[in-house]
Amino acid sequence: MTEDRYPTQRSNLARLAAILGGFDWRNSPRRSRDIILALGLSRTTGFALLRAMVTAELLERTDHGLLRLGPAARRLMFAPVDGHHARPASGRASAAPVASARPAVQRSDDAWNAAVVNLVDTGRYRREGPVSIGFANASLSNPWRQALLDSMHYAVRLHRHRIGRFTTRNADDDVGLQCDQIDEMVDGGLDLLIVSAAQDRSGRIARCLALHGRTGLPVVAVDRRPSDVASMVSFVTASDATVGAEAALWLAERLKGQGRIWMLSGVGGASPAIRRRQSACELLGDFPDIVVEAACETGWTEAGGREAVLQLLDEHGQSPDGVWCDSGLQGVGSIQAFLDRGLPVPEHTGGDLNKMYKLAIRQSVPFVAVDYPAAMGARSIETALAVLDGMPVARRVETPLTTVMPRGCETRSVKADEWAELHVRWDLPDDAVLSQGPSLPMPSRDSSAGVADGR
Repeated sequence: MTEDRYPTQRSNLARLAAILGGFDWRNSPRRSRDIILALGLSRTTGFALLRAMVTAELLERTDHGLLRLGPAARRLMFAPVDGHHARPASGRASAAPVASARPAVQRSDDAWNAAVVNLVDTGRYRREGPVSIGFANASLSNPWRQALLDSMHYAVRLHRHRIGRFTTRNADDDVGLQCDQIDEMVDGGLDLLIVSAAQDRSGRIARCLALHGRTGLPVVAVDRRPSDVASMVSFVTASDATVGAEAALWLAERLKGQGRIWMLSGVGGASPAIRRRQSACELLGDFPDIVVEAACETGWTEAGGREAVLQLLDEHGQSPDGVWCDSGLQGVGSIQAFLDRGLPVPEHTGGDLNKMYKLAIRQSVPFVAVDYPAAMGARSIETALAVLDGMPVARRVETPLTTVMPRGCETRSVKADEWAELHVRWDLPDDAVLSQGPSLPMPSRDSSAGVADGR
């Protein structure tokens, strides 16, 4: 009997077929929870699968918690009799186009060949276990980056029968140090290298990786890719363009298309920060009465967010109508700055951090979070193992995003995947990153603890 080397893919295909076949001939909307229950999946797995199908336009949302067949599924159904259907501008478009409706943000990122089917033949990288994997981490400068690493450790434990050695290095955002650490790990013997690249305008990291790639070492990037992707087998990421644009669209619609906005980005030069801010600015360009009054970099830290807002308050003498943050890492500092001055907190964006949810809910701040999933750390380990098994892998591996907001804060185009009141974890430390997934730390006995256990 021939061994089935693709049981997971076949299982997922069966799930997709069951979901698509579960709609009646009228395409009547079904509740997400009913679909998941019928499949017998866990809540986490089920919602992740449904979000991925919405991203691929196989399903579309009609209301909160309700789904129907999307434009991609309808094109498949009618392709034999109508080969010239126009592609809708968005997977969330309604069945009948409405001229005045602005297309919702598409959850994809074209920064590096996001073709749906773009597979890499990895047969030449096949290795018998146990294998040795190294991770060159840009830094551990904030809780999200620690959560990324924790997620990787979690996946390594799950696959300990396959992974003999997992080595990590932290470059503290130093390009030269990261290159030295990569050389050191490779010299120590690696079957595969995972890298999250430090900010590098010189291209030195890309050259370092290309050199090792020419020797036959497979390289998988996660979160931050190098400037030249030629040496990459795969890039595990999430759509930074969506993080920036969906938050900007929510803010613009909450402000009814007019008002003053302050933009607080993360680390200048880091690829996620660049793409989030660029996509947000492009979207806000569709709203001529929205004025971006100021834009600052915060280092993705609470202190950076607080200092930036306090300085802007001193410069402008009044609060803005909204604050766009590309992460809650600086969002908590922004909210705290308004509270410190005794001012009402304007509409905000930015999630990721448990403290952002706690603070915004306690202060009744209208906000939206498009959580950037730290669970991509585990996904990068799974991708690495697929490469070392010689299985075809996607050139770009997308990790699903989750849009979170309090009840009553949905806009015409931006809907919640989860309510903030249910998403927040009051039993976990402030610096827990909820998009870390199953690798989240266990609740401490002292629920007021402020620091999660690290590794």
